[in-house]
Amino acid sequence: MTIINGNRQYRPFSTILFPYNKRMAKELEIIPILSIPGVVFFPNTSLPLFVAEPLYIQLIHDCIENGTALGIAMAENDIYYSSGKLKPKNIFGLGRPIILEELDDGSLKVLIRGIGRGKIIAEHQHLPYPTYLIERYYDKSDGLKIHGPRITRLRAILDEWLVDNIAEPIEREAFLRTLTSIYHVVDYIGMFLIQDKELRQLLLENESINERIYMLNILLKEENPFTEDKGVLSAIKSFESLEKHAKIGH
Repeated sequence: MTIINGNRQYRPFSTILFPYNKRMAKELEIIPILSIPGVVFFPNTSLPLFVAEPLYIQLIHDCIENGTALGIAMAENDIYYSSGKLKPKNIFGLGRPIILEELDDGSLKVLIRGIGRGKIIAEHQHLPYPTYLIERYYDKSDGLKIHGPRITRLRAILDEWLVDNIAEPIEREAFLRTLTSIYHVVDYIGMFLIQDKELRQLLLENESINERIYMLNILLKEENPFTEDKGVLSAIKSFESLEKHAKIGH
């Protein structure tokens, strides 16, 4: 595949060591991030994209050529940099792009396979497209045993949703075979069933698989398990807002 990028005047993607105190050094990366309104990319999912703008076609080719991860972040509401680019949320999903089809006009059908989460440390550069200094973002170990019945219930909800929404049995079975862990189940429920974008972002930012399992179980009520309960949604948002302000106050 021919890739024409012209004379590049920007610094390449890289991995560096950034000493953040005297005893430790944390590995940071420089990667491009796509900011997309309303889209939250979970780490154990795959996201299909149609890429038509030449600049972002170049970005996809560069990531594949350099073996670089790509960040997919929900855009901050109506917040733009001076360059005119949307500002990304601080926590985002990381993936690797796979080109499924290149159309005659050069546009691409791409699948982004999730590989993890990232946290923005600093802006790196805006040209030719936005890149950032980031660190990987992981769950914290809470030492609690994952609750079996809650997992079983979530898997049953997802299975039922897939029956209703993927009519072709072979396609549905192929998808089900990709659900190899509770992390896949939790992330795909967040992707498919949770409608509120702010709640999806809260789930992405949460650092405990047990908390995410609990939140999804109370959000998806028995009488309507395919969408979040509005009362529980409001309570979770209020709690998260209070907790965030309490942290800032300290």
